[in-house]
Order: sequence, then C-alpha cells, then structure tokens
Amino acid sequence: MAFEKHITLETPVGEITFNVNGADYNKYINSTQPNNKVQPATNFLLNTVVEADAKKLKELVQQPGAALFLVGAIVEEYQPEFNFTVKKSKAEPSK
Repeated sequence: MAFEKHITLETPVGEITFNVNGADYNKYINSTQPNNKVQPATNFLLNTVVEADAKKLKELVQQPGAALFLVGAIVEEYQPEFNFTVKKSKAEPSK
C-alpha cells in the first residue's frame, strides 16, 4: 500500500494543499541533483498540488527560493520519523 498524505501549508497567498504519495516523493528525490534543485522541486509541487490551488502555487513559485522552501516543508511533513540505532558489532577475533 502506497503511503499517501494530504498536506496543507499556510503561505503568503493563502492555504495550498498537496496530495503526496510514495511515487511522487521518490521521483522528486531521484531527480534532485547537486546542480539542479529548483526545477525538480517546482515539478514536484506542480504535480502534487490540488487543482483548486494550482493558480496560487504558480504565482508563489515565481518568487526566488519559494519552491525550495515549500518542498522542504512538504518533505519534512511527509517523511515518517525514524529512530534507528546502529548496533556496535563485536570485534572479530584476530587470526
């Protein structure tokens, strides 16, 4: 079962809601490169925004940095919190 989450952000242009699922999230993460962050973020936002809020989003992402700020907030809310601990391995006996 794919993990889907509806996320609403309060923005300067009003509330904007996104429907994020695992496929969209994975596609975004896989498309992000060290020298290409804004376009994948913008694509992710435009692909996941609810239709009723698309016009507000398109207006907002024209502002410098908005796409990265928005995608950061969405990814943080979407990802489940993991608490992993690395277990210390026993030293191997010398031969």
